[in-house]
Amino acid sequence: MQESTQNAPESLCGTRCDHQSEISEAEHLKTGRKAPERQEIRLSQNPSHLLSKEGFAMYIGKTVDAIVSMAKAGKLPAVYMADPLKPGGNAELYINRKAWDEACDRLTENAPQEWHEWENRLFLFKPAAGSRNKRISKKAA
Repeated sequence: MQESTQNAPESLCGTRCDHQSEISEAEHLKTGRKAPERQEIRLSQNPSHLLSKEGFAMYIGKTVDAIVSMAKAGKLPAVYMADPLKPGGNAELYINRKAWDEACDRLTENAPQEWHEWENRLFLFKPAAGSRNKRISKKAA
């Protein structure tokens, strides 16, 4: 006759189970654990003009290491801030987001006309494969 799990004692993981005798209590607890849920990291709606290297990495979609190397190479409007009371202390890296955005705007305004042709290639839907092949065959002929 099989025993029902209804009458089984409640285990440490909070469930009624009858496999405690088969495995140790430590292994039993491991099976009942769940990974903690992580909160999503987001920038605020209106971030400051100066962003930390981590915040700027999220802002432009790069890694923190890439941001640090770009700042060392002089490719970013970077500011190093140190504690004035500790002259030999480590400085923290901040990037001027406003200057970066203005430089990006200038680049797009001064870009050659060929660069702006991407705007003419935008579609609201994916073109059918047949129409694409017809255009290619017409150009080849």
